Amino acid sequence: MRRFVIWMLALGAAVGTVSAQDRKTIYVDRMEGLEPFVESALQAAELPFDFIEEEKQPDLKASLAKSHSAYGEILYKHKLGRHETHRLELRDVQTRKVIAWHAFPLSGDDTSRRRAAQEFADKVKKAWAKRKR
Repeated sequence: MRRFVIWMLALGAAVGTVSAQDRKTIYVDRMEGLEPFVESALQAAELPFDFIEEEKQPDLKASLAKSHSAYGEILYKHKLGRHETHRLELRDVQTRKVIAWHAFPLSGDDTSRRRAAQEFADKVKKAWAKRKR
């Protein structure tokens, strides 16, 4: 019985070590006010990410690929009659490969920002599951 308990503890420690190694560090870049929505959406998706600062050399980086200032966005809307499409990306820092991305029109209200962040987190979760197979 004692051997069984020791064996189970050793197995639990080995499994805990493997799952800790599967965790990745991620940095959420500045995104014109979108970063708290993206970070909370990724945390809610229960992905194996530890959020850190960029100076600590993260494994992954979430960023807004194409953005303009608020004034530029107003001019774009006035000239063309529509919002410019932006793109949220999750990149592997070492290989610079895009793991997941989500294109959306950026607008100033929190509801659309929250929705864009949630859709991005859903795409990241699907891409991460596919990557782990």
